[in-house]
Parts: sequence; structure tokens; C-alpha cells
Amino acid sequence: MKINFKNSEFEDIYKVGNVIKDRDGCIYLIVEEEELGYTVVNLTNNEIYEDYDTMQDLIHDFAEQGQALANAKLTIL
Repeated sequence: MKINFKNSEFEDIYKVGNVIKDRDGCIYLIVEEEELGYTVVNLTNNEIYEDYDTMQDLIHDFAEQGQALANAKLTIL
């Protein structure tokens, strides 16, 4: 699999369906849960983080410098 990374503003990076890489090499997926709001799934270790009512709350709590948007294609088997 080939993954390209692009640095952007947090508001551009944090959108439902986007894949993000942090400076430690962990890969995350931003998801929207039907009744619970937004959350982050760590694709490196399959951990799911807490739920947020708004994307702004998620960004405020989770975003940090050094994160980059990944141009990745996920295939679920």
C-alpha cells in the first residue's frame, strides 16, 4: 500500500473518512457514529477514542502539531 501525507490546517485534516498520521507514526480514521457524534479510530492498534458531539470538540481535544492528512485507500475485508 502506498500512502502520501499532506500537512494542512486542522479544519481541513479533520473530516469524516479522513486518515491521519501523527508524528509517532500512528494512523487514525475519523468517523461519525450515527447517534454518538464523532470519534477517532486508531488503525495502528484498533483503539477507539471517546465520542465528541461536534467535530470542533474532537479537533480541540485530539489535534496536535505534526499530524498530516494521509492519501490512503482503506479496503475492509
